Amino acid sequence: MNLAQNLFASAAQFPNRTALVFYDKRISYQEARDFTASVAGALSERGVGPGVRLAIAMPNMPEFVYTYYATLAAGGAIVPVNPMYTAREIRHMLRDSGARFVVTHPLFEQSVKQAIEGTDIELIYADNMGDPAKLCLRDLVKSANPMEPVDRQPGDTAVIAYTNATQGWPVGAELTHNGLNCNVQSSIHMANVDENDAFISVIPLYHAFSATTCMNLPLARGGMAILNETFSEKRVVEILENEPITIFPAVPAIFQKILKEFGSFGKDFSKVKAFVPGGAPSGKDLIQNFSSAFNASVYEGYGITECGPVTTVNPIYKKISKIGSIGVPLQGISLKIIDSQGNEAAAGVRGELCVKGDNVMKCYWNQPEMTAKFLRDGWFHTGDEAFSDDQGFIYWTGLIKRMVLVGGFNVYPAEVERIIKEHPSVKDCIVYGVEDPSMGQHVAVDISLNPSCQLNNIELKKFARQNLAPYKTPRTVSIR
Repeated sequence: MNLAQNLFASAAQFPNRTALVFYDKRISYQEARDFTASVAGALSERGVGPGVRLAIAMPNMPEFVYTYYATLAAGGAIVPVNPMYTAREIRHMLRDSGARFVVTHPLFEQSVKQAIEGTDIELIYADNMGDPAKLCLRDLVKSANPMEPVDRQPGDTAVIAYTNATQGWPVGAELTHNGLNCNVQSSIHMANVDENDAFISVIPLYHAFSATTCMNLPLARGGMAILNETFSEKRVVEILENEPITIFPAVPAIFQKILKEFGSFGKDFSKVKAFVPGGAPSGKDLIQNFSSAFNASVYEGYGITECGPVTTVNPIYKKISKIGSIGVPLQGISLKIIDSQGNEAAAGVRGELCVKGDNVMKCYWNQPEMTAKFLRDGWFHTGDEAFSDDQGFIYWTGLIKRMVLVGGFNVYPAEVERIIKEHPSVKDCIVYGVEDPSMGQHVAVDISLNPSCQLNNIELKKFARQNLAPYKTPRTVSIR
């Protein structure tokens, strides 16, 4: 099997239907399939195949989709990279994964080029923007022989997704072809998805939630994926009004911004089958207010990168939504909630949420001890606290692991602390989350200085920003 086969199968069944929309450009399944097959052939000729990793560092655009499926079709594995990361953060992911190729866009090349200095990693561009010196995908396919997806074993790695920096550095979760495909098929069942569904992606495709729900899911059923490079409340509302959107997955911060800007305009989004907030807790007020303001159907869910990531959701196909609940497990996924002694908790009792199923990662890349800590007897221990009701609906209640949720992105205090402690004036620091009305939380830090040293907030933030992505950089700084 090969996850890329889903795109090729949809193209065979629906060649003339629209697969991708990017601004005013509409790309049919046949066009997407043909270009992907050509890119796959070109990458294969350059050495991409089983055991080879290729990193993608670009925003939401058709070239992301082509590169993703082409790499898988050639037998390689994907390493998704946030193109807004600093060179240092990108360098860690590339070196740790052993990536041999990285595909990026000229707008983000500075950090990527710095990250690969001194390595033999090959740089390929999604678009050369008129610069013939930049090797881009369209150059590669000119002489390439198109190829069909090669057969892979179900347990072969398709994606290495970096996450869980509880020990100071992000580690790669190995997601398999079978695991990702099972997550897609279970999601199709839960939302009753078919070729008439249209999805809008406003979360970046390098984010596991977006890759599954906004790309892999619609393209497996012949649906439409509308790609957005950047988020704009006005642009998204225009799309909702002018395109046949049926499913809108996003982080709660996105829905909060739309509600703030357009909640009083009397707009009606009842044609959308499901708004699906995930990636961070939504809160009852947001769901109720969004539903009321837009006559919208909202179904909250829960996911975690190591599990594909979609794990639970209020059952869309039954049109049941319990406000405050993250829903029920998808088909083929087992959940249990355990107490501090490891015993399964009764309904209504809080404990750690654990997940089991084909969707769960194979392991953490080159991290056997960490794998053994989080993955025990097939059960992935999420580090999230939850309880269930007597009908099997799950309610997320907090974090057991140290983590800050910033607009749907996970920030691990240990990673931020490691960076800040590298400043010569810093003796020690503690990083934590502070409630934020627009992003859910933002990062805060308390710092103690070495004797006779001085440091102000501006200097500290500048140092952090040089080494960390913007959403990881502390906004609240206390120095003593």
